[in-house]
Amino acid sequence: MASKLLYTLLLNAEDHTTQHMQKLLAGMYKACSDDEKEVVERVLKSAELVGFFVSPEVYCKLTLPTIKSAQNAYVLMVMTSIVKGTQSELLKPHLDKICDTLAHPDVCRAEQVSYLNQLLACTDAVIAKGGQDCKDFSLQLFTTLLNIMAMSNIEELKQQVKVSMNQLAEVLGLENSNQLYELHTKQVLDSLKGSYEQWTNYSTERLIFDTLLTEAGPVVGEYLDDIILMLKTNLHPDKDPELRLKLFSLLSRLVTSTGNTLNSQEKFGDFVVVVVRDMIIANCVWYAGRTAAAVRTIAVSCLWALFQSGLLTNERLNSILDELLTQLISLLEDDVRTTRLVTCRVLQKLLTVCSESFEPDRLHKMYMELLKRMDDSSDEIRKAVAKTFSAFFNCFKEDYDRQLYKAHLEEIYKGLLVHLDDPDPEIQEAVFMVLKQAAPVHPTLLREYVQVVKHKHRIPKYCNQLLEYINGLPDAAS
Repeated sequence: MASKLLYTLLLNAEDHTTQHMQKLLAGMYKACSDDEKEVVERVLKSAELVGFFVSPEVYCKLTLPTIKSAQNAYVLMVMTSIVKGTQSELLKPHLDKICDTLAHPDVCRAEQVSYLNQLLACTDAVIAKGGQDCKDFSLQLFTTLLNIMAMSNIEELKQQVKVSMNQLAEVLGLENSNQLYELHTKQVLDSLKGSYEQWTNYSTERLIFDTLLTEAGPVVGEYLDDIILMLKTNLHPDKDPELRLKLFSLLSRLVTSTGNTLNSQEKFGDFVVVVVRDMIIANCVWYAGRTAAAVRTIAVSCLWALFQSGLLTNERLNSILDELLTQLISLLEDDVRTTRLVTCRVLQKLLTVCSESFEPDRLHKMYMELLKRMDDSSDEIRKAVAKTFSAFFNCFKEDYDRQLYKAHLEEIYKGLLVHLDDPDPEIQEAVFMVLKQAAPVHPTLLREYVQVVKHKHRIPKYCNQLLEYINGLPDAAS
């Protein structure tokens, strides 16, 4: 009954409402928490009358400090309705104060979903009422919307924010929200420069950074100097492991679609060595604990994504090849199955991409660890290692001194021949193909070892086929 009376009273009081604003607003804030939906609706209709009859200068002085001092959804509900009721030309001189308040960190960095919903509604009301006059305050409105998206873990709310971004772009005369990111990404990045060195997993600035880069699309490629510096600083091994996990997840997403993000300007290639050396290799070092293990897994997965992007070339990797190879070899012993599997695949790519740079010493450095993985408890890893060996033998050059390095070849041949009699037919077939590739390196030596083990194998089929293949090689008689 009181809410009905309030509406009628305000309708008749008109601008005389001004002198009672302080008490009126306090009552409205409280009434918005009422359990009766009808009461809340009537109060909000009354708030629209306040916006129509009371000068924005008056209500802004009363509401904006309250919005700043207390993250209260009910205060925002009332403010939203007041803005809706205000005439656009009267609101225009006060848009700066309203937008500054909404974009203030104390206002737009809350976690409560109900509050974020009301903040979005209030921002939408300002955009709708302000129209083209929002042009001078687009950064504040963009910042508010970006913060809502960053702070929310509700997908529906995130989608609503994207709709609001498009509405903001429309009133500004832009084609779409992508142009909003073109306008303001640099400014948001600059605002993060004062804090990025102190980020933790719980920093709201990290959430904003993550959301900005995820949503900015091709704009990301225009500001690589700032972005790579922030990533490098926060992916240092001394940083919080949970923080590094989140940022590696972000980096992996960006790398997966690198043409539309990091490499949109075709400049990311200049940074890949920094990414591999200072971010990935540094986080592949072994530390105890499950979180540290998860960091190693996602770091090597990020390296795999980089290889898939085609940006890692022999020329770029040559300067860090030994450092990278050392760390990858250590990861082959990791306790986590996924880490070992991805490492095998990364080594296969590395051998393929950098085949010209793999001198004998580098090849000899890795084969023992690969042979150990042929005994892995996971058949998937063993099959991956077989593929890695295939790339391994493609790196042997014609001038490889097979007499000088005979001892190494003996170990490789003996180690692989064991698995030519593997219980798994797929692994038998994979090893057979690898040995066919290995045969031209030293045919007589391999033939000798095949003849030694042939009678020990349960199924001599592959030994016979391999001997037949070796005998057909040009220098098999030498």
